[in-house]
Amino acid sequence: MNIESIIGDYESFLDKIFDNLKTVGVSLDDLVELDHIAYRTDSILKYEEIKKELLSFFKVYSDKEFGGRNILVGRFEQPLVYNRFKISGIEVLAPKENNMYKNGLEHAEFVISGTLKDFRAKYKNIDFNLNAYKRDINPELIIEFDNCAVKFHEISLLDVREI
Repeated sequence: MNIESIIGDYESFLDKIFDNLKTVGVSLDDLVELDHIAYRTDSILKYEEIKKELLSFFKVYSDKEFGGRNILVGRFEQPLVYNRFKISGIEVLAPKENNMYKNGLEHAEFVISGTLKDFRAKYKNIDFNLNAYKRDINPELIIEFDNCAVKFHEISLLDVREI
């Protein structure tokens, strides 16, 4: 079994991410690290199944309830590689009660160079989702596209989990 048989074609998913970033004008020079990708599940049963299947590919950092759903964070034993990026982590999201989701890769998260404030100012033409911008721990800017989302922060999720 390989990682693609569990989470799907992550390279095609990342192709969409980077095509969308190019469309809105985000420079790859501002992206220091693609720290993780996120896989959303449609049920607790699927969440547990994916978690079990992924255990041979990563070390679990946390598996806790957050915001009304279970979230699993893991560090790959062998990082996934996409172009110049080595992807160290994955986040698996169980659904919140009464919310409907499809199983599959949902978003990618990048550590940026500089501050979120400067990044937001540089890309003032982008309509960022600011729901997590004022968060106390690892605030982020989000761009939502029709087929995926991209999140930007100053510290990688895996580093935040260690703190």
